[in-house]
Amino acid sequence: MEPVAVLEIALTLLFLGALVSLLRGGRLAYSFTLASSLPIFVVSVKGIGGFRGEVIPFLPTEVEVDPLSALFLMILAFITFSLSLYLLDYRTRGSGRYLGLSVNMALLSALLFLVTNNLERFTLAYELFAVFTFVIILTSETKGSRKAAWRYIVITQLFGIIPLLLATSLAYSAVGDLHGLTFEGLRENLANLPVGLWLMYALYLSAFLVRAGVFPFHTWVARAYRSVPSPFIPVFIIGEGLGFYGLLRTVEFALPTSRAVGYTVAALGTVSAFATLYSFREIRLKRKFAHHSIMDVGIAFFALGASMVLGGTAGTIVLIGALLHILYQALYKGTVFFGLGAIEHYGEDPTVCSIRKLLRGHVISLLISLSVFSMAGVPPLAAFVSKWPIYEGIAMSRDVLLWIMMLTIAFLSLFPMASILQIRRLNRELCEREVEREEIPLMIRAVTGMMAVAGFTVAIFPLILHPWLISAIEEIRGSIPGSPVEVFFASPSFLLAVVLLIAAPLAGWKIGKMPTDRISELLLIFYNAGDILKEAFEFFLGKFKRAYITYVLPVIKVVPRYELPDIEDVDDAFDYPIRHLDEAMFMPLIRAVERLAHWGKSRNLDMNALIGGFAIAMAVLIVLLGVFA
Repeated sequence: MEPVAVLEIALTLLFLGALVSLLRGGRLAYSFTLASSLPIFVVSVKGIGGFRGEVIPFLPTEVEVDPLSALFLMILAFITFSLSLYLLDYRTRGSGRYLGLSVNMALLSALLFLVTNNLERFTLAYELFAVFTFVIILTSETKGSRKAAWRYIVITQLFGIIPLLLATSLAYSAVGDLHGLTFEGLRENLANLPVGLWLMYALYLSAFLVRAGVFPFHTWVARAYRSVPSPFIPVFIIGEGLGFYGLLRTVEFALPTSRAVGYTVAALGTVSAFATLYSFREIRLKRKFAHHSIMDVGIAFFALGASMVLGGTAGTIVLIGALLHILYQALYKGTVFFGLGAIEHYGEDPTVCSIRKLLRGHVISLLISLSVFSMAGVPPLAAFVSKWPIYEGIAMSRDVLLWIMMLTIAFLSLFPMASILQIRRLNRELCEREVEREEIPLMIRAVTGMMAVAGFTVAIFPLILHPWLISAIEEIRGSIPGSPVEVFFASPSFLLAVVLLIAAPLAGWKIGKMPTDRISELLLIFYNAGDILKEAFEFFLGKFKRAYITYVLPVIKVVPRYELPDIEDVDDAFDYPIRHLDEAMFMPLIRAVERLAHWGKSRNLDMNALIGGFAIAMAVLIVLLGVFA
């Protein structure tokens, strides 16, 4: 069977899963999701050699799968398989129908995002993923889910889709042909851009940093993770990978390599790693691991930026580490949140005490421990293996700035281990010794174990990923290391990498045994710096919220003018009825996009397809807001 036909089967199954969920409920729909994982995996295997074609016969859409997208399709297939199998036996909180609909459509959007080479459809898939993940948060029906959903959609729209839409419009101005609006087409027509390259870099950086949850757009991560049932969090982890993929695809295939952009990405990734310090403030495990998640994604972006700066052999080795890290962290974080889902299955909130109550004596506790130690970089587990080529490649260079960033991340890498030991210490000190053991459903235990074993296996035997990884690196950089030995032992600098990697968990073990008050004193300087950054972001967000309440809210909702001063937060406005919306509301934005597209060369531009796709996505968002508000 042709690869394009297999891809059509995967898309059809996910779409049918969404429809079945809307009509019959989520549990039956996940059977279609499970079935879609096999053709996605087949597409990822076929994609190693690359292929292209048309899907959706009634609406022809060109797709192109290359080794880089095949690498991410492989992890998408595995998470889709694990997630759907897990949810077949999970007691869902919230609206099962809308959760099933949004999960299937979010996965379908992620699949389209990875297989398209057209910038217009790339933008539309990005927006649809943001919309349906927003629905996941909104329909979770947990405490604070509405506020978390509002924060998420505002940040992803304001700093995500709008910059990406503007970048796509500018790219269209340069290319002048909708069918030629590809990454390669943009690179060939960079001279026709009506703006400087710095603006394109800024727009793409904003969009993909938001999607991945990297500083300064990381503030939605902890709130969203806290509000969403744990088994659904891997969908957002997929989104983090999409942000990494989108930036890598853009800077390697569309825009010229820039050392300044590389330093910027590396610096933002380094700052994101400081999020791990805030885990010591949390006894709620989902928020604790959310902060570690921000760190993990930050390390991957640091490595991506460093590879852009270094280039050559060192840059290639660092890029291999970055790809390994973004893939490994999806596996061990997925395992952790699947394990926490076992607690939520019985109506408990995952805390340092409830984990003792529900997981005591279970083999699942061992599996979760394996994954959290992978996150902590314990040799020879996942984070240890993926950070090795990152540290080694940077140590091969003489770049002082990258060395400073690397040592900073190496220092911060000791805190995940300390945070793990803090859970154990607080559990022993604050929680009941004797607790009733609950029986966890077989499917939940099996899927959690499968994820844990997969994360362990691919770390110990990275050759399992060799066909995808090497093909992707060859496509990006041209030259590739001949064997894993040339990656992990490329120069004597591997000794420094190993020393840093072993020292971090050992130091974390020592700090983890310290009393909490002493740790707080040690971290006070970081907390203060973090609070300053957080307050600065909250200030600008507060200004935006006030402007939204004052000027936009009266148009969308029926709110009397005299009541506006009494509305303290956007969440207070959910009680007001929806005002009738028509297309005139969006005409100013549409006109602005059209004028931006015409800015520059004098051409007969036709933006109907791009504007239509954006209008459809916004219409879906408005309908959902109207239904759930």
